[in-house]
Amino acid sequence: MITVDRRSSVAQATPSEVFQALSDSNRIESLLPRMRKVEVVSRNTDSARLVTHMAMGGIFGTIRCEGDLHWVEPHEIVFKVKKPLPLEMRWHLTPSINGTDLKATLQLDLTPLVGPMAKFIPRESVMDMIGKELESALKELSLRLGHSVLQERAVSA
Repeated sequence: MITVDRRSSVAQATPSEVFQALSDSNRIESLLPRMRKVEVVSRNTDSARLVTHMAMGGIFGTIRCEGDLHWVEPHEIVFKVKKPLPLEMRWHLTPSINGTDLKATLQLDLTPLVGPMAKFIPRESVMDMIGKELESALKELSLRLGHSVLQERAVSA
């Protein structure tokens, strides 16, 4: 199992604002660089069934992942996939003095996807790639919320 986490602080945004940005299935594709498409199969009050299409490149192309999304508004969002590989993406939000502290954690196991070849894939390379993806998502989220929060506050002033 490979686990990568990154932390960020989103200034001047409440956990509710960050939660809304992360739970917008129409805009999540632009937040995660490898995400090509998100389909909501079903939705309940605190969970949903999603299909995501992730660009993996090389011989893998785009991988279809069907999984369960659970959330506790406005504190946490968790997406779990079992096939084609076990994967868990967790966003944990906590209020801070100047906004919201955000921790993004991704766990995955490559063995079901590539079999015995998984032991030849350098863990550090995978962790670096995932880390860059998470950093990009956190940066994009901060930029996105920075704009929307400023616009909302300017309108209400």
